[in-house]
Amino acid sequence: MLVVGQRFEMKIAISIWNGFVSNVFDFADQLLIVDIEDQGEVGRSEFQLGKQAIQQRTGQLTELNVDVLICGGISQSLASMLAASNIEVIPFVTGPVDEVLNAYFSNRLAEPQFLQPGSQVGARKRFCRERQRRCRHRHPGSRSRNRAT
Repeated sequence: MLVVGQRFEMKIAISIWNGFVSNVFDFADQLLIVDIEDQGEVGRSEFQLGKQAIQQRTGQLTELNVDVLICGGISQSLASMLAASNIEVIPFVTGPVDEVLNAYFSNRLAEPQFLQPGSQVGARKRFCRERQRRCRHRHPGSRSRNRAT
């Protein structure tokens, strides 16, 4: 429930390649940034990452105020740095970007068609458990930055 005078805001980043989630975030050149307010999409923009060290990638996502990163594969070290920066990582995702976004909003990213080939069912949970961080596939309303309007 939203408090009167407050609004929900969130930024989702998806590593992309030709309209699909890119295979490995560590080497992705492009991000799609999706701005969400009050449970609805209000804008999209693309951002060039280029070739960077993992510290620079983490810094860029932090500067962009990203809350959630949806990606294919990701190295443990980069995922840990993002988690330390309070960015939720949802790894091992595959599919067309719009379908993946719809699945995220409807809490269906755990369905097999969105699981990257070669990944096992439950791989996301194990990945997060190894980092000692809970990975929740939840509706975006469960983590919000409430800001005064």
